[in-house]
Amino acid sequence: MLLLENLIHIEALKILILSMLPVTELRFSIPYGIKFYTLSIQYIVLLSVIGNILIGIAVIYIIGPFMNILKKIHLFKSIIEYIFKKTKTKGDVIDKRKFYGLIVFVGIPLPLTGVWTGALAAYLFNLSKKRSILAIMIGVLISSTIVTTLSVFAINIF
Repeated sequence: MLLLENLIHIEALKILILSMLPVTELRFSIPYGIKFYTLSIQYIVLLSVIGNILIGIAVIYIIGPFMNILKKIHLFKSIIEYIFKKTKTKGDVIDKRKFYGLIVFVGIPLPLTGVWTGALAAYLFNLSKKRSILAIMIGVLISSTIVTTLSVFAINIF
């Protein structure tokens, strides 16, 4: 029984971490968790939503400002400027539509969209932190609903 409890804690931690990574986010953590782990779908979605929202807050308050500091160091300048340029290009909808653009950008689970890019774009376009976090939360809920529905549907078919 103890081994099973430890396995469940490890699975939960992996889901949380996967949902926080810039490449995977919850678009990967939810289907991966549903397919390979023994956790309930509701628990997988909850962990993924929490992790995704937490990383969005961290990007706005910590990672974005830290990248601006790193940009001043010659070694990192070109890399950070490239990331900022790509983010601004991808975040055009956020710049034009602000709050609602951020919701759509985070909420539609497509490649090169999501919490990391959306939160960094919100930081770069100087959107209100509180409104950005609210938009990210709404977007994450929309995205998690879409991803969960598609994942469950796909698993039931295959």
